[in-house]
Amino acid sequence: MYGANVAVVEPHGLDAIDRTERHGSPRDLFGLWFGANAETANFAVGIIAVALYGTSLAGAIAGLVFGSILGYTAISLVSLAGPRLGLPQMVISRRAFGRDGNVLPAILAFLAGVGWFSVDCIFGAQALGALLHVGYPVALTITLIGSIVIAVYGYNAIHVFERFSAVALVCGFGAIGAVVFAHAHLDAPFDAHAPFAAGGEIGGIAFAAALAFSYSIGWTPCASDYARYLPASSSPRAVGLWAFAGGFAASLSLEILGAAAATAVRGPGIAAATPAETVGLLAAGNGTIATIGLLTVLLGTMNGNVMNLYSGALSALVAYDPQRRLPFALAAGAAIGALAAGFLVLAAASDATARYPAPAIAAVALGAGALAFAAVRWTLVRWQAALAVGLVGGALAVIGADPDATAHVYGNFLGLLSTWAAPWAAIMIAMREPTARHYGHIALIAWTAGIAAGLPFWQQSWFTGPIAAAHPQLGDVSYFVSFAVAYAVYAGAVKLRSRK
Repeated sequence: MYGANVAVVEPHGLDAIDRTERHGSPRDLFGLWFGANAETANFAVGIIAVALYGTSLAGAIAGLVFGSILGYTAISLVSLAGPRLGLPQMVISRRAFGRDGNVLPAILAFLAGVGWFSVDCIFGAQALGALLHVGYPVALTITLIGSIVIAVYGYNAIHVFERFSAVALVCGFGAIGAVVFAHAHLDAPFDAHAPFAAGGEIGGIAFAAALAFSYSIGWTPCASDYARYLPASSSPRAVGLWAFAGGFAASLSLEILGAAAATAVRGPGIAAATPAETVGLLAAGNGTIATIGLLTVLLGTMNGNVMNLYSGALSALVAYDPQRRLPFALAAGAAIGALAAGFLVLAAASDATARYPAPAIAAVALGAGALAFAAVRWTLVRWQAALAVGLVGGALAVIGADPDATAHVYGNFLGLLSTWAAPWAAIMIAMREPTARHYGHIALIAWTAGIAAGLPFWQQSWFTGPIAAAHPQLGDVSYFVSFAVAYAVYAGAVKLRSRK
């Protein structure tokens, strides 16, 4: 029996958790989500809001509060199905999209997990290398092993790791905060000379909200993964409140700290710096602060890593086609490959810093398509999938020794993550049992409509939509538009169908 045992490898995969295995309390979700979000990605969100978009500190905080409230409200609502059904999040997604229709969201969740895992490994390895004075390959190997072991052990090990590491991270970021606020300019005004300040202060506030929302909504495809062992009798109100409180408290605190750091370190360099480089800028020669900061970066990246790996592996299992239809797997691989190629071609045309020769674009498209094909065509048990996804992410991280390139990719990856996740989350929230499971085509239509509706509002370095280009003062509101449209289309269509 698995139960609450931390020293046993979790035996469950996509199956519903039996009541005899249920354990824990809704308040456990506070430690889980606080630990998962007490990491450098949120710190970077705050830095970007001020350093790239020129937003005043007060305006950035206002936007970050708004975006975080919306994002973590979505997480709290999506988490409710975990105790009720005892299933992983992307299995629950089948109830809206159908088994075949759910394959594409599952593949995207799998690839997002691999991508985040790879990026966090890069940043963690850079921090560990600076701490131990070892080369990047050695530091990356150590980082990979630590993250993979925890993810292989599974649900209970992750909860315990997140809970205890959260305490250490509060201390680490507390020390960084003392340095930041000693030099921060709390009354920092709008900076019209920032790299992307064309939208003015209102645009900057909108960008801050979009960044906070895009980060937090990116967790929704795995929200129920970490609540499915809770007893079915758990109070839905308690589940939602503790999930919201943990993520919101950690994210907003570090986002504000990052925004303040951008006012403390003048110059554009901090916006493009990796977390390890940011620590160096803030420490300004103070060896103790540098060491604490690097340890904090390392632990923070591992916090996100174990969850990205665990949920990425579950999503890969969900994408599997039990009928083993070769044409279906080929079609899924071709769709993902074409999507990757199209995106990179667009990026190369729109962003002067995104230099992608044709062979590189072809290699990425083939790699993404091959991963999608493999996920649909073959399956493993959960711990094997976690190991396999970890090795794939590690292989991708090998190419991440160039700090400037990875920092640039990180900023764009953060923005792109909720292009699909925001409208998907809207459908999960709009879904009503049991009628929703009969309308898989409606979910696909609503999801596609949400993504399409958001495109004209994009304001990112890799693409600017026509409405955003004509009205830069709007900021990037694409995430909110796609969420609202997907919700309205799905909820409205299902309501009309149910009346017939």
